[in-house]
Amino acid sequence: MTGKEWSKLCKEHGVVVLDANYKDMTQDDALKYFDLLKTAMDHAFARKYDLETGQYEDYALPEGSTYYEDDMNKKVACCECEKKIMYGTSYTSRIILNSSGFGYAVCEDCYYKNDMKDIVKEEL
Repeated sequence: MTGKEWSKLCKEHGVVVLDANYKDMTQDDALKYFDLLKTAMDHAFARKYDLETGQYEDYALPEGSTYYEDDMNKKVACCECEKKIMYGTSYTSRIILNSSGFGYAVCEDCYYKNDMKDIVKEEL
């Protein structure tokens, strides 16, 4: 496949190709590039589980949502309502997951309102 054919195929399928000159990158540039790739992959493959149907659907994550951080004091966005929360006080979503099945950080309100609604129904 030629470069021109590849570009055409990507445009037809709405794929964005990131090209980087890795040979001339500084370590800081490489880290920024990997962060960008991580963000793109996370957003491309987030899924939301429907507790009623048992099916997954694609899910557009809010900017700043995450499923893992080294810094427990970092402010992140709740993956459901976008509210800024401290990562260390967040809950792990049972319904919004990455491609490997890890739950994204969710605030306490959304966790009990959305993620636990099947359990709350069973108790009633």
